[in-house]
Amino acid sequence: MSTYKWQWPAVGHSKVVEFLDKAGRNGKIAQTYIFCGRDDLAKNALAVAFAKNLQGGRSGFDSDLYILEREAGKKGISISQAREFIKTLHLSSFLDSYKIGIIKEADLLSEEAKSALLKTLEEPQDKVIIVLLVQDESGLPATILSRSQILYFNPVPAAVIYDYLIDNYGTGRTLAKDIANLALGRPLVAVDWLNNPETYQKYLEKATFWLRSLPENTHNRLQALDKIFNDRSWSALAVQSAGEVVDLAEGLSRDLFLLSLGQPDRIQFSAVVKDLEKVLVHLEHATTNSGLAILAQLKHIAQAREYLEANVNPRLVLEQLIINI
Repeated sequence: MSTYKWQWPAVGHSKVVEFLDKAGRNGKIAQTYIFCGRDDLAKNALAVAFAKNLQGGRSGFDSDLYILEREAGKKGISISQAREFIKTLHLSSFLDSYKIGIIKEADLLSEEAKSALLKTLEEPQDKVIIVLLVQDESGLPATILSRSQILYFNPVPAAVIYDYLIDNYGTGRTLAKDIANLALGRPLVAVDWLNNPETYQKYLEKATFWLRSLPENTHNRLQALDKIFNDRSWSALAVQSAGEVVDLAEGLSRDLFLLSLGQPDRIQFSAVVKDLEKVLVHLEHATTNSGLAILAQLKHIAQAREYLEANVNPRLVLEQLIINI
C-alpha cells in the first residue's frame, strides 16, 4: 500500500479538501466531479492537485492528465474538441493508474459536446475520472448533474487570505490586508497581485481615477474614463473589459455605502480609503441624503451591466454610466 500523503493547495476550501481527501483514503472515488463556483477561486488548482494525488504524487503524472478548455476567440467548446478529449481518456494509462480529465468552463460545452460527454458517463470506464469546472451548475443538463458529485467553492474569507500572504510570502500587514480585502475571496487573484505589483497598482489607479472623477464635470469625467477604458471597439475583449470596469464601480459604490453606515472595517477598497472618504464628504455636501445618492449609483451600475449583457456598445455604456453616476 502506498504511503503517499495527499497534498493540497495551502489556502482555502477546507471542506472540499476534507471531502476529497477522505474519499481518497477510503477508496470511494466518484467517476465525475463538478467543481462549482466563481472564477479565480482556485478550482483548477485544486482539480490538478486532486489528479496528482490520485497518481500518488508520482513524477510524469501529466501524461495521464488531460485538460479541455475553450479555444482562444471561441465562444464555446466544440463537439470535435470533446470527441478528441473523450478518445484520449479511453486510451491506456501511461502509468497504469488513473486517467484524469479536467474540463474548464464546462458549462460552455456545445449541446453536441454535452451529449457526447453524457454518453461517456453512461458507460463508465475503470479508473477514468472527469472533473467539470463551472461557475453555475445550471449550465449543465440534469442528466450530467445526476451522475456527478457536485462540490461547491465559496469565496475564501479575507482573514484566511491575509494570514496566508503573511505566513507564506512574508507580506507586510497593511499590504496583506489591502490585497486580501480587494481579492474578494479569490486567493489566486491575491497571489497574482502580490507577485505582480504593477498589475495591482494599475488596478488601484483605475479605482482612484474613477473616484476622483465623481465630483468633476462631464468633460473631466470622460477624460478620466479614457485612462480607465479607452477601447472603442465592439470586440468580445472590449465587452469583458467594460464588465470589469462595471464591477470596479460597483465595488467602490458599495464601499461608499458601507462608509456612510459607519462600517469602514468591511470595505473592499481599503487601499484607497482616503479617496473614498473624500467622495463621501462631497456627497454629504452635495446631496440631502448621501445614502440615497449611493443607492442611485448602484442602480445606474446595475443598468449598465444589463446593457452590456444586451450587447450595447461597451464604450457607450461606460460613458453613460460615468456621466450619470
